[in-house]
Amino acid sequence: MPRSVAAFRHPLSLQRRRLIGAFGAGALGAWLGGCASAPTLPPRSLDGAAAPRVGETWAYQYTSIFRALPPRTVEIRLIEVGPAGLRDRVAVVGAPGGEEHGFGSAVEMVERPLSGFAVYEFSPYLQAFGALPAVAAVATPAPSWGQPFTGRALLRGTERVIVPAGTFDAARMDYEISRTPGATLQRRIDPTFTLATVWYAPAVKRAVQWRLTTRAGALNILVDDTYQLASYRAA
Repeated sequence: MPRSVAAFRHPLSLQRRRLIGAFGAGALGAWLGGCASAPTLPPRSLDGAAAPRVGETWAYQYTSIFRALPPRTVEIRLIEVGPAGLRDRVAVVGAPGGEEHGFGSAVEMVERPLSGFAVYEFSPYLQAFGALPAVAAVATPAPSWGQPFTGRALLRGTERVIVPAGTFDAARMDYEISRTPGATLQRRIDPTFTLATVWYAPAVKRAVQWRLTTRAGALNILVDDTYQLASYRAA
């Protein structure tokens, strides 16, 4: 995750400063010490039967805990499908601009800059390349400065998820991404660790919901976002 996360700074209430998240201090300590190693998966070919088609469109309701980032609808449209992967375009409904990105079989986190904020995604088409891995290393963008991030993704099983678009049986994966704090990082504004949970639903051929929280070394929240599928349109 690049330092650009720090661009989305918001005043935090005392209550938020005291939060240590839904997970215990032991888990936070493990992240700060670096994620356990996980295998890097070799490239895999696209499964045509499981992959979406050009023109398929997903709309997600985006919310943040920060009032400076109001709720909005993010629309994603698939524009290219090939043997090695897929390319889509993301935009905020009613706002100018957009961003295109190509996704292969790699397990990764990507930052997609848009007007006023950034969309963070985690291998949204991973199920289009075969069975989801039980554990895998996570590729992350190189930071502008400071130590690099390392991460792993863990398959947690199948859960029933209720989102505005309906109820889905989805595979849950947890993403744990961290780096060791160093002297070049500012404890309150530079990202140190991220925990994300992603639900992949075969019925819509994409992630149906994801949530992520990013914290600085001082444990204050920098990003706390939720994306829920609001609608899906097949090609």
